[in-house]
Amino acid sequence: MKYILHLIAIIAAFALLFSAYGGRVDPMVWGLPSLVTLALPAVAVVVLAIMVLLLLFKQWQSATILVGALLLAWPTLRQISPVHVFNPKADPDKTQLKVLTMNVTEFNWYSDTTLPSKNMRYILDEDADIVAIQEGLVYFSYEQQPRLKTMLDELYKKYPYRKKHFFDVGILSKYPFTEVQSPALDRDTMNYFIKAWDVEAPGGNVRVISMHLSSLRLNANESNVIESMNVPSGRKKRIQSVTSKLESGFQIHARQAKALRELLNETVGDVLVMGDMNDTPGSFAYRTICGDDLSDAWADTGFGPTFTFHEHLLYVKIDHILYRGDMQALWCKTVKAGESDHYPVVALFER
Repeated sequence: MKYILHLIAIIAAFALLFSAYGGRVDPMVWGLPSLVTLALPAVAVVVLAIMVLLLLFKQWQSATILVGALLLAWPTLRQISPVHVFNPKADPDKTQLKVLTMNVTEFNWYSDTTLPSKNMRYILDEDADIVAIQEGLVYFSYEQQPRLKTMLDELYKKYPYRKKHFFDVGILSKYPFTEVQSPALDRDTMNYFIKAWDVEAPGGNVRVISMHLSSLRLNANESNVIESMNVPSGRKKRIQSVTSKLESGFQIHARQAKALRELLNETVGDVLVMGDMNDTPGSFAYRTICGDDLSDAWADTGFGPTFTFHEHLLYVKIDHILYRGDMQALWCKTVKAGESDHYPVVALFER
């Protein structure tokens, strides 16, 4: 029994480290590690449970293996479940900048048009200095949306500087900005919805990048596989379809993340990268975009796990606020508000 427990501990440790660092492998080379990274939170919980049981039964050597694996995996685990009990105190001599990112699902224009948009209502009430929007009225302007008409005056007054691109992403700002032109923004990658603006924010200019990496585009049947593996017929075929689409999606993300990293490499000064990455912390896309110079506002100030996407029983954090430069995150939070399948993420910075 002792040797069996030892073997279980070794297998669990390997699974944890593989899921924690699978995102270092380019999915263009090998797709399996990217799939395994999605399982990291569940694997970590299982490893913790096994470790506790081993300690209760005084299996010290086996438990030590798992303690070591958890310590080695911590740089990735802290991005998913940080443990900051106390956040930095604001310096009264410094300037603060509040930012918000939200995938607004086109403000649900296709739902009951007699009701005002809860997404826009939340954005206006949150009163951030800069708002990065994804899936923002792809086909229509704000003025053409019945659900937004009652809030247009308030929107124009609060955010006099606005830009909505036909392809998905946009910005609302209390401060003037200029749109960034770069070859990296013109890459021919599927659904590469990235725009950048240099905002004249308090404390100095900051480059704001709104990102929306390609959706994985699972159809209804494939989403049902995720919700329940008890699909009456064709379960194996549908599972294979899900994994195939996920691997293909991660490969697209890899190309898009590399293009965005090109833009970051040519950018000097303070930078905010906000939006719907459609990928989790520790993934190849996340690691590529962060590089060695970007920090995650949630990882730097949050406490415990969180999630931003909440449909099909997929509770994952795929919306992020990343930053670098002469700025410090004071706090970051996910807010369960609006009517999108994504929750908004808000952060406060000191500059």
